[in-house]
Amino acid sequence: MKHLLQIVTIMLACTLLTGPAWAKDGLYLGMDVGVAVAPDMDIKTGGLDDWSSSDVSATRCDVTINPNQVQVGPGECASEPQPWGPLAESFDGGAGVLAGLSAGYRVGAFRVEGEYFYRNAEHNSTANPYPAGVAPRGGYHTIEDAVDDTLSHNFFANLYYDYRSESKFTPYVGAGIGVARVTVAYRTLWQRSLNVDDITVFETANPNPDGEGQFEDTARLDPDPGASLNERLVGALSYDRANMTDTLFGYQVLAGVDYQMSEPVTIGLKFRWAGYSDFEAESAYTQLRGHASVAGNPPVPVTYYIQTDDIQFWGVSLNMKYAF
Repeated sequence: MKHLLQIVTIMLACTLLTGPAWAKDGLYLGMDVGVAVAPDMDIKTGGLDDWSSSDVSATRCDVTINPNQVQVGPGECASEPQPWGPLAESFDGGAGVLAGLSAGYRVGAFRVEGEYFYRNAEHNSTANPYPAGVAPRGGYHTIEDAVDDTLSHNFFANLYYDYRSESKFTPYVGAGIGVARVTVAYRTLWQRSLNVDDITVFETANPNPDGEGQFEDTARLDPDPGASLNERLVGALSYDRANMTDTLFGYQVLAGVDYQMSEPVTIGLKFRWAGYSDFEAESAYTQLRGHASVAGNPPVPVTYYIQTDDIQFWGVSLNMKYAF
């Protein structure tokens, strides 16, 4: 081991004592392979599914569940969907791979470069937008949203400055701007209780058994309409699994060091931080309250969205460049 360290020391000293070994001016091609680390992600979620124009819930106004509009007074349900949210959620960060190709042109200490790279991050993180012990009305058994992973296809234009020295090592710094096609794999699952006694969307005691008063018409149709409607909601699912995609403006800062292996070939280590503009995308539910993702009369599609300004990552990669 002692002899090995001596050999490495002598080789490093010889490298540092050699004359200039700068990469020549002109065209070069490069490739990168490394890892990307994404920080925690805060997401806001909301949508268009609130059909109430008062304190009546969207579920009561859902004509698929409540076609006779039981326990809904005149004007209490809107004629078109109203926005709900946003609700705030926080998801853990993740890590994944980074790989890219580049083509550039060197003039003296400066380089301009066009770059494509792919990166992903495995988050596998779940969240509930409500604090412990707090949940929306309606008897929910499970509320769970999740970010499985994020990925992006990136196209950047970069400018570098090389700090040339008398050795084969060339440190550099750079910056770039570009666009990215970013995808967030998002899941949402809201499930009602399997116990009908936990579901209180509809009143289960008929306040007017003689058919007089607020619910006169529905009372004649069903002696206890609220109970039967609550039974329809037992175990009802609202869920979706979607790859939600948006095109974002991107920017990055870069730093690294290259080693001149031969006249045309350099290898090196590159560090980068990349950030992006705000992400926003939407999807329709696979199932909404146990039925297709529509509501209203006439029915219209019901969608939800996610928003975040936390699309960013740190990356470190090995790279090789070949000069022509």
